[in-house]
Amino acid sequence: MQLLHPFMPFITEEIYHKLTERKDDITVSQYSQIISADKKILQSGSLLKEVITAIRDSRNRNQLKPKDSIKLHILTVNNQTYKTIESILLKQVNASSIAYTKEVMTKTIAVVIQKDKFFIEATTILDTASQKEQLQKDLNYQKGFLISVEKKLNNEKFVQNAKPEVIEIERRKKADAEAKIKAIEESLATL
Repeated sequence: MQLLHPFMPFITEEIYHKLTERKDDITVSQYSQIISADKKILQSGSLLKEVITAIRDSRNRNQLKPKDSIKLHILTVNNQTYKTIESILLKQVNASSIAYTKEVMTKTIAVVIQKDKFFIEATTILDTASQKEQLQKDLNYQKGFLISVEKKLNNEKFVQNAKPEVIEIERRKKADAEAKIKAIEESLATL
């Protein structure tokens, strides 16, 4: 009510008094204390958004209709990361099931998200040529990105003048890019 009050003062004031008997007005009441956000939930939400977007894009590139059900296989080090968002992921990518695997799945659409691999198993026949082409594009992009990060880290002026936090971020970017390149190369080898 307090957030809406500046935009709809008469309506919110009326509702405010109808909810419970009050002697004060919303106009002069203090805002409630802000509770800090749970960082785990925010990270899970961000990961969920990234996974859903990547899987939907991959389905679209491989001419899989959104209404066609798929089976999703996840190759990850930490299954618990995805267990918490599994129910939402099932609905949003129209998957009939989610399974966790320790090995690379063949005859599937491979998607690399962060350091994890997702294998989309479809009921229709897949076009591996377009898959290889897309993976090759992703590989070239990641290699170019890695080169740009390495140039920054090899530049003595940048390393001397940059804050330690910035240098650490660049090192993490380098490690992530190397992990993605390795995962994409493995996926290309299985096709």
